Amino acid sequence: MFSSGFLGTAAPLYLDIVTLYFAILPFLMFLCISFAIKKKYDRHFICQSILFAVTLVVVAIFEVGMRMSGGIMEFMKTSGVSYGFMMTFLIVHVGIAIVSVVLWSALIYSAVKNYKVEAKGVPASHPRIGRYVFLGMTVSSSMGIVIYYLLFIY
Repeated sequence: MFSSGFLGTAAPLYLDIVTLYFAILPFLMFLCISFAIKKKYDRHFICQSILFAVTLVVVAIFEVGMRMSGGIMEFMKTSGVSYGFMMTFLIVHVGIAIVSVVLWSALIYSAVKNYKVEAKGVPASHPRIGRYVFLGMTVSSSMGIVIYYLLFIY
């Protein structure tokens, strides 16, 4: 997990895996959303649930790995990025990520409650909130890739 990664940088393996996952996450989310567009709601639900669970596991791997690696400050030692810029960028990134994941979990919860349990269908707000989740996760994923670039390539 802490050995050299496969992307050809000084990043450890777990960060390469996490970065690669978040690079493809928006495409995977779009695939899941396309099931809803095609009115294949059961596939959409299963796909989103699996993707959400995998995302939580990947975030857990990232968090544990970062703590065991010494945190962001350890990786900043070899980066040419200023501390102030990186901390500001990181705070915005984490804020967007937290809001997006909380919204995503609420969206899944409401879908289970309304569609699966009560058989009422999803609320009319579901697609709109889903777009916000998709946008937030796409922005957060992109920002994570930029952080990787700034720490290990720049």
